[in-house]
Amino acid sequence: MQMNPLRKKIFSLKDITYSWILIVSVLLFIVTMYLDLYNDPTSVQVLPMGSYLLAFLIAVLWGVLNYIGHIRINAMHQKYNDIQAFVSNLVLDNEEKLELQAYLEDFSRDLVSKGLSKHDSDKEAIQQFKVEEFNSLSKNTTLFNLHAHYYLWGYVCITLISFTCLFLFSEMVFLSSLIINVLIATFFCYGVGLGGMFFLYKLFDAMLYKNVHVEKGDL
Repeated sequence: MQMNPLRKKIFSLKDITYSWILIVSVLLFIVTMYLDLYNDPTSVQVLPMGSYLLAFLIAVLWGVLNYIGHIRINAMHQKYNDIQAFVSNLVLDNEEKLELQAYLEDFSRDLVSKGLSKHDSDKEAIQQFKVEEFNSLSKNTTLFNLHAHYYLWGYVCITLISFTCLFLFSEMVFLSSLIINVLIATFFCYGVGLGGMFFLYKLFDAMLYKNVHVEKGDL
């Protein structure tokens, strides 16, 4: 049974980048909260507050780097001299890539038969394809390919399921240990944070699209 495309995107957990930075933020948050509540849960101290802030800033840094790490320059705006490299960077499924590669290689061989070198014929085939695409489809061509970031909801599901399981477990067995409470708070905070990050990314996408959107009349 084939997985639903949206579900597949949501659980493409490997799409996350710079995950070690987020892990550092999570561990710092856990250690800070544990020591803060262990030492004196009734008072607010400067050192723990600074540590919480640092954990938050590290998470923000991860969010920025993760977003930037997923931005790819649209292949139509890059220079390529190799057909395979050009096709592999287009946003197409495997079958479409194979068909396009075969078409461009046939075009290139035709140019070679007319006296062009392999390098120049590949370059010319790519350029001709770009011209055709810009003339027919590029009214809404964007400079960047932007990731959908649905994988964030996969991590939201994991964190909130973990939160729910720990919460129910502590309630059922009447166990209220400090570490369990800290983990419950951590899963909740980062689950909400990752969900919020998805909407921030969509806002960034809209802003970036607005600024770099290329209308054919502007070319």
